[in-house]
Amino acid sequence: MTIKQGSRNRPKPLAALVALVALGSASSVAAQDSGVIYAGGSVGDGAGGYAGGMIALPGNSLGHGFGIRAGINGGTYRYQAAQRIKARYLGAELALVYQFSGEWGWANFAAGPRVVDTHLSPVDPGNKLRGTRLDAGIQTDGALGNQWRLGWFGSWGVRNESYLAQLRFTRLVDSSRQVRIGLEGIYQGDPTYKRGSLGGHVAFRLSGPWEAQLSAGASEQAGRDAKPYVSVGFSRVF
Repeated sequence: MTIKQGSRNRPKPLAALVALVALGSASSVAAQDSGVIYAGGSVGDGAGGYAGGMIALPGNSLGHGFGIRAGINGGTYRYQAAQRIKARYLGAELALVYQFSGEWGWANFAAGPRVVDTHLSPVDPGNKLRGTRLDAGIQTDGALGNQWRLGWFGSWGVRNESYLAQLRFTRLVDSSRQVRIGLEGIYQGDPTYKRGSLGGHVAFRLSGPWEAQLSAGASEQAGRDAKPYVSVGFSRVF
C-alpha cells in the first residue's frame, strides 16, 4: 500500500492527533458504572503518550446518555523540511459525549474544543501547526458484535484539518479473561501528510476492572520506507 502525501515529508507519531481509546467491552459495563479512565502510548516514527477519562453526567451511566470526556496527549517527532526539524507537542481536549449501548455493542459520539502547542527546533515557518492553536474536535468510537467484533475510532480536527480513522477486527478467544486477538488498520493525516498502518492487536482483562491493549505493526508514508510501531493502552471502568 502506498500512501500519497504533500511536498513535505512530515512523519507524525500515532498518538499525535488523538489518543486511540476503546472504552472497554460492552459485556464488562454494568448499569451502575459511571465512567472510565485510560492511559497509554506508542513508539514508532517518534513517540507519544496520552491519558484521560470520561464520566457520565448525572442521570446517565456509562454506555447510556451524556457524559464529559477530558484528556491530554504529548510527544515528539522529527521531519525533513529545508533542514531536519525536531518537534514537541502537548495537547488537551474537552468534549461532550453521547453514548449508546446494548446487546449489539456500543457507539459514542463526541464534540468539543482542543488546544495543541507545537514547538519546532529550529523554527519551520512553513508548518502551519506550529505554536499554540485552538481547534474543534469531532470524534466517534464503538464496536459491533461480541464473539467476532468490528470496532472503530474516528476523529476530525476542524481547523487543523487533521483526521484519524481506525478499524479493528477481533475475535474473543478466552471469555474468562476477555482475551481478544485480531487486526487493526489506521489511516491518518492532515494537509501536510498521509499515513497508513496495519498491525496485529490483542486486548485482555487484567486484575478486576482493568483492561490492557497491545498493538504492533508497520506504517507507510510515500517517499519513506515502512516503519514499525508498537502501542500499549490501559483502561479501567468504575
